[in-house]
Amino acid sequence: MFKDLFLKDWQYKLLALLLGTTLWFVLNLGQKVPTSVERPIELLNQEKGYEYKLDRKRARIRLLVMERFVSEETLDEIAVIVDVKGLREGEYTLKVEVKNIPRFLVSVEKLEPEYVRLKVSKAPQGGQ
Repeated sequence: MFKDLFLKDWQYKLLALLLGTTLWFVLNLGQKVPTSVERPIELLNQEKGYEYKLDRKRARIRLLVMERFVSEETLDEIAVIVDVKGLREGEYTLKVEVKNIPRFLVSVEKLEPEYVRLKVSKAPQGGQ
């Protein structure tokens, strides 16, 4: 009697269990709330002998966050960067990137600014 209860049509029971579990996860864990953070724009791959000046020092990021799983410390690790590798003297418009985002828990909805202007010049020689 109990054997039939569990083993009869076991494929359908397993499917119902998987669908129920998936629905529970979507309803309980899938809620993302919007939040905004502001971060300084960091320059990556700076070379000695050059000065780098950005037209904007900070960026605002609008995020969608799974509130139950993301702590303030995790949000503090999110960084905004501009890669200046190989740039010589001149003015450039570069794309701003967001790094250290925990996938599936946090997604970037909007980044302001998306591009920044950068002026690269030779660094003055010490004392001259």
